[in-house]
Amino acid sequence: MPTSQISTTVNSTRPHNIILAQLPADEYAALAKHLVPVDLPLDKRLSEPNQPIEFVYFLNTGLISTDAVTLKGEQVEVGVTGREGFSGLPALLDQPQMSHSVIIQGSGEGLRIRSAIVRAEFLKGGMLQKLVHAFAYLQLVQITQSVLCNRMHEVEARLARWLLTSADRMESEYLHLTQEFLSQMLGVQRSTVTVAAGELQRNGLIGYSRGRIHIIDRPGLIARACECYGIVNQSYERMLKKDENGVVYVL
Repeated sequence: MPTSQISTTVNSTRPHNIILAQLPADEYAALAKHLVPVDLPLDKRLSEPNQPIEFVYFLNTGLISTDAVTLKGEQVEVGVTGREGFSGLPALLDQPQMSHSVIIQGSGEGLRIRSAIVRAEFLKGGMLQKLVHAFAYLQLVQITQSVLCNRMHEVEARLARWLLTSADRMESEYLHLTQEFLSQMLGVQRSTVTVAAGELQRNGLIGYSRGRIHIIDRPGLIARACECYGIVNQSYERMLKKDENGVVYVL
């Protein structure tokens, strides 16, 4: 493995989270004694707008959704995170609160730690800092592309893109998502989502029943998705690689 890659040999006892798995032994040890295993059920709120970010959550499995929220409580998803990252990024950048809502949209499990502890280690300038910068870049790519996508593209293409992105981050072709939630994330009426999801199902691209979505034809769904999926996915594929053992690391 080239020395220019930000990676280390992954210890089998390490968490499944990509960042924690790649830390050198000393950096991981500094965090490990403070990490608390937690279940992350659907709809669990990790951060609220304009509230202090007390904890950082590193995902091992599951899906985090970052949503922009209006004063009326309307929301649109601007980014998703899987085991490549964590919640609470602003706290590491000397911002004690964030303007968005951060919730679990795919149940899983992970590790919780006080944000002040992670920030102290981050400021030491070691591997953690490099990995956080890489993760922050991927989040920026997602969020900025979401702005264009929500303004310029049709609902069906946006839905296809969102399903693919969520499946990528969860590393699963099965998603538990209600039409009500999808309408909130896409910023459209529920009836509009019903039509778009129905079209994808009729064409054999997805299966959908009682809030459970199965991506049946990934190439076909990619063809239906807008260009935003490819743009964002290229950044992830460029920065997240697999070694000869199938272990994911950050380039």
